[in-house]
Amino acid sequence: MVEVRIVTTENVFFLNDNVLNTNKLDSILAEEGKWADEANSLREEALRQKEFERMAIKIFIIVAIIVTIIAEIIFIVKIVKYVKVLRGIKVRKPEQELQYFRDIPNEDATPTEAAFLYYFDNKNDFNYNITKIISAIILDLALKKAIAFEEVNKKIYIKINAIYDKSKLKCDELSIYELLCDVQKYVTKKTKTSVEDIENVKIEMKDVENYAKKHDKEFLAKIEGIEKNTKDIQAETGNYEKKEIEEAEQWSNKSVIYFIFAVITIMMFVFILPFFIAISCLICGILTNRIAKKTRMLTQKGMNEQEKWKGLKRYMEDFSLLNEREVPDLILWEKYLVYATAFGIADKVLKQLKIKYPELADETYLINNGYMYLYMMNRCNLNTVVASGMQKAYSTGLSERAARNYSSGGGYGGGFSGGGRRWPVEAGRHGRKIK
Repeated sequence: MVEVRIVTTENVFFLNDNVLNTNKLDSILAEEGKWADEANSLREEALRQKEFERMAIKIFIIVAIIVTIIAEIIFIVKIVKYVKVLRGIKVRKPEQELQYFRDIPNEDATPTEAAFLYYFDNKNDFNYNITKIISAIILDLALKKAIAFEEVNKKIYIKINAIYDKSKLKCDELSIYELLCDVQKYVTKKTKTSVEDIENVKIEMKDVENYAKKHDKEFLAKIEGIEKNTKDIQAETGNYEKKEIEEAEQWSNKSVIYFIFAVITIMMFVFILPFFIAISCLICGILTNRIAKKTRMLTQKGMNEQEKWKGLKRYMEDFSLLNEREVPDLILWEKYLVYATAFGIADKVLKQLKIKYPELADETYLINNGYMYLYMMNRCNLNTVVASGMQKAYSTGLSERAARNYSSGGGYGGGFSGGGRRWPVEAGRHGRKIK
């Protein structure tokens, strides 16, 4: 908007009723002067504000530069330190590298202990293959006569030996044996079988899955305690040093923190932080991650035994391709297949066996010579049935626990309950109340 005021001399307009002939120059000049002063004041305030903002930006830039320099010095010191630590780590190697190893490295080793050493190089592989390991334990329990497999109408059932001496079992074997006993009790209660006949109750893998669905907490507790018990056993035998692994975990945690900070820094780069701080964080993260991997080692004893287990796995995989004058006795392969199940190669090993041992195709021969384990493997694909059933049971247990946690955490199952009371909630659109 523009306002125009015209000031003239007194005799420009003729005197009439429509003209007010009054001297307004002084008041106009005073008013215009006041407005000019106000405008100048606002202009000066705006200039001062802009100057203040410019100074604030300069100060912020200076402070940011100083902080960045200090941070970079700290990061450089850490990078130098981590490089020295990385170079100073003495990586253990097996005293003898083996392509193949024919014998079982440790006759007393459970499938869990063998798998722990075999999968040790990648800390996530043990948990990833936990159902294979548990399946191997179940098969091993059958070899030890703690349980037995029976085939009825093309279905495989497990019968538990109630009088078996449980003191002969190690912690991981005992956990799975007790788990199967719990499943047996569950089936007994479900079928309303009398307590006196519980010894005759057989279970199948579907029953294990149903038990995991109804008792996921107890089911998962048995399974998830296996790794901890195995670590303790390996530490006692000298294959595993807890302090070294704890140190490796600390380095791994540092690595994660550095990577997270680097991502945050990159996201904030446009506004605040310089890009090279993010680069420094990434370098520190990479170095600490490499340190974590290098420091996470078995003892020399454990390294040597791990190499033997790896050699045994390669031997089982390539057995039919090797030109050996003497082949292992067939009964030894029953034990081999337990470990092959834990390593995830049982199906491949069975194919190798059928090439070298034609008698496997003769069911009568297997029964007459007491090779019931191989008989069930060959006839009913026992390994696959157990592994598949345990995988379904474990997945079911995890799903039930996740659903329970979601419900108790405020999901649809319990979002309106509290303090022992349930409050009615209006569902206005449908015109009904939900309790």
